[in-house]
Amino acid sequence: MDELKKLIIDKVKEYKITFAEFMDIALYHPVYGYYQKENPFGMQGSFYTSVDASESFGRSLAKGFKRAINELGLDPVLCEMGAGSGMLANDILNFYLNEEPEFYDKIKYIIIEKSNYLINRQKELLAQHKDKVSWIDFEKLNNFEGIFFSNELVDAFPVHRIININGELKELYVIYHDNKLQFYPDKFSTEELNDYINRLNIKLVDKQIADINLDATKWIKELGKKISKGVVVTIDYGFEAKQLYAPFRMDGTVTCYFKHTQNNDFFERIGYQDITAFVDFSALMEYGKESGLDVVKFEPQWLFLLQSGILDEIEKSKSDLHKARIRSLIIPEGGFGTNFHVLIQSKNIDIPDNFFYKKHSTELFSELSKIYSEH
Repeated sequence: MDELKKLIIDKVKEYKITFAEFMDIALYHPVYGYYQKENPFGMQGSFYTSVDASESFGRSLAKGFKRAINELGLDPVLCEMGAGSGMLANDILNFYLNEEPEFYDKIKYIIIEKSNYLINRQKELLAQHKDKVSWIDFEKLNNFEGIFFSNELVDAFPVHRIININGELKELYVIYHDNKLQFYPDKFSTEELNDYINRLNIKLVDKQIADINLDATKWIKELGKKISKGVVVTIDYGFEAKQLYAPFRMDGTVTCYFKHTQNNDFFERIGYQDITAFVDFSALMEYGKESGLDVVKFEPQWLFLLQSGILDEIEKSKSDLHKARIRSLIIPEGGFGTNFHVLIQSKNIDIPDNFFYKKHSTELFSELSKIYSEH
C-alpha cells in the first residue's frame, strides 16, 4: 500500500476527517502530496492549462497588465500566486524583455508558491529573469501595490462536501469501513459552512451534493488586507453560485485527473492524481468585500483575453497550428472557453467607466465573429 494512503487510513481509523482535510493531505502533504513530488502540467502531467495551449495566453496577459498598470497609475509590480511550472511567468517576462524592454527594466515579478518542488522548477525555468523574480510566502506579502493574479489556483484549494438528505444538510466525512475509504454523512464540522450557505443563498434538492470552499473565502479576505492599492485578477474554471449549485449538478463538481483522464475515484492513486473543484466566484466577490475588494468585472476568459489583445497574437501567428491553439483559448464552444471565467477586483482605485476591462461584451462580438469565420 502507498505510504500516503496508509497514512490517511491510520488517521481516519482514529476519527473521521472532512473531505477538505483529505484533499489537503492528498495534494499538499510535505513528502507524499501530489504537488510536492509531481509535475502535473502539460504532456507529462495530469492536465493541460491555458498556458500549455499557447504562449499567447501569457503574452496577452502581459499586454493587458502593462496597459492596466499604465492606465491606473500602479507600481509596475506583478505578483503571481501558484505559478505552477513557471511557464506563465516565463511567457510574460519574455514578452516584456523582447517587445517592451523599457517596461521590462522597471517590472518586478513576485511569485507565491507552496510547493518547494515547483519553486525549484520555476527557478530553473526563470534563470534568465533571475534579477526580476523573487519568491515570498503569502504570509509575508504586505502593503502590496500592483497587479496580483492567479491562474487555476483556487480550484486546487480543499473543499468541504455537503449533501441534502431528506431536507437536512449534512457534511460528507471520510471514514475507513469495510476495508476501504468511503464517505459518511454527519453534522457540519464548522459553523462557517452555515454562514457560507446563508450568505450565498444556496438551496440543494434532495440527495444533491455541493462543494464548499472555505479556504477560498479565507484567502480572498486575507488577500484584500494585504493590498494597499491594486488589482486582483483570478482566472479559473467555475461559475457564480446560482449556476454552480443548480439542481442539475447533483454530484457536485469535485473530480480527479490522472494522466489527462478525468475520474471520480477520489480514494485511488492518492498523491498521484490531481483533485479539483469548480470555483464559486460569487463567494470570492462576497467575502472579498470584507477587506475592501470591489468587483470591477466578472466575465468569461475568452472575453478577458480579447480585451487583453489576443487578436494581435492570431494576426502575427505564422502557422495554422499555432492559430488553432490560440483560438482554443477564446472560442466559447470547446477549448478553454466554456467553463473558464475571470474575476477582476480592485482596492483603493477609482476605476474609470471606460477602463478597457470594463468594455461591454457587445463591443467585442464583431471581433469574436472574425475568429469564427477563420475557424
